[in-house]
Amino acid sequence: MRLFEGLLLLTNLMLLLSFNRSSFKKIKASKWLSALSVIFFGLHVVVEKARWSMVPLYLVVAIALAVAQWCVVSKETSETFFNRLKFKRTLMAMMVFFVLTSGVLAVLFPVYKMPLPKGEYPIGTASFDITDPVNKAIYSDNLSDQRKIKVQIWYPAEATKGYKQMPWLEDGLTITHALAKDMALPSFALNQTALIMSHSFEKAPISQRLSHYPVVVISHGWTGFRHLHSDLAENLASNGYIVVGIDHTYGSEVTVFNDGDVKYMNKAALPSRDVTPNFLEFGNQLVNTYAADVNLTLNELEKFNSGQGASNFKDRLDLSKIGLLGHSTGGGADVSIAIKDKRIKALIGMDAWVEPIKTSEIEKGLKIPALFLRSGVWEVGLNNKNLLSLINKSSPAPTLYQLNGTTHYDFSMAYMYSPVTKYIGITGKLDGKTSASILTEMTQNFFDKTLKGSTKTSLSDVADQWRAVEFIR
Repeated sequence: MRLFEGLLLLTNLMLLLSFNRSSFKKIKASKWLSALSVIFFGLHVVVEKARWSMVPLYLVVAIALAVAQWCVVSKETSETFFNRLKFKRTLMAMMVFFVLTSGVLAVLFPVYKMPLPKGEYPIGTASFDITDPVNKAIYSDNLSDQRKIKVQIWYPAEATKGYKQMPWLEDGLTITHALAKDMALPSFALNQTALIMSHSFEKAPISQRLSHYPVVVISHGWTGFRHLHSDLAENLASNGYIVVGIDHTYGSEVTVFNDGDVKYMNKAALPSRDVTPNFLEFGNQLVNTYAADVNLTLNELEKFNSGQGASNFKDRLDLSKIGLLGHSTGGGADVSIAIKDKRIKALIGMDAWVEPIKTSEIEKGLKIPALFLRSGVWEVGLNNKNLLSLINKSSPAPTLYQLNGTTHYDFSMAYMYSPVTKYIGITGKLDGKTSASILTEMTQNFFDKTLKGSTKTSLSDVADQWRAVEFIR
């Protein structure tokens, strides 16, 4: 619960008590507590912004204020006022219920704070629409359209004072409504996540400390979106990386373009395995579509580096040091393109879905350093056949760790939705903040070693800090 929300809740609990206890009459507690309640309400709305879970408490504020005003005007005490009411108990019970309801809802649907990046750089961010000049939008209703994606860049900033601090979800309620609908919740249920602020500042100038910075491209999974990996992106940016997150259109929950166009996930792109005999053909096409998006992004970054499209990035990207970080379908796509594209120098796959990749491609193996992180629920399953085959065929041999007590969604920021996620099976038994810390430190260590040549701390030393992290091979 946020500061002014907590103060507003506490004030109204005291106000309810003052309405029903004569010992408060002499100090006119009802009057002053009502005034204090209004002040905290105003600060809450202006500073923190109103949210639906607090609506019952807002009603209590209105009722309490009306009662207090009546008592002041009529010169009655609150006790006398309530004694005149035949429905006193009902009204008091209703107000208590409203207060407690808001308290519970505030806990179940909190406005969390994003993890604090551990690097020394402040963070700038900017987003761009990119149209693919080659590939068609195969999942669009209009198959003549060219494919279009959105990317967000996080980068080390020189200074952030005077620049707009961005919310975690740049596209706000459009995302929260789409996500709630997909989870069969009321459209407003996750609106509080739109109030979460990031640590990034829009279009802040890029840091002049170094002439250029290594690049990491992040790809989300099926039904994901780029913001689900903002914690990793911000941490890497604060440590001297330029990080690019992709919204893979039609595979993303929703993609909101800067030009105002909105595209929602096309569920037909990956129908249910149980009713689709050729499921892996759909999977292969989706993975290859994501891979083409990564290729498109790398091409666009080359343009940025030459001064086309985003001149502030001219000569600032070290394109000889490119790493990929992907979750699920995004991880599979990263493997697919990394097998072919020599621009890529390092790769991390988080529950990388490599099952749909053709055997002929898997057998080529990776020729770059790679780290695979597997969730506890993916310890067994069809994906492991291709994953282990890929590891065996690659040189240098990739490292595989398993995070026990996790689900597939623990490789995202699903923990930001609600503490209830672990009790309904969305996230695992491992605390969300703990899994986020593990991913943050392991991804940074791996890229520091492979893209920056750091030898300060080994990956195994980082992994050994947590009992949940198990070395597989």
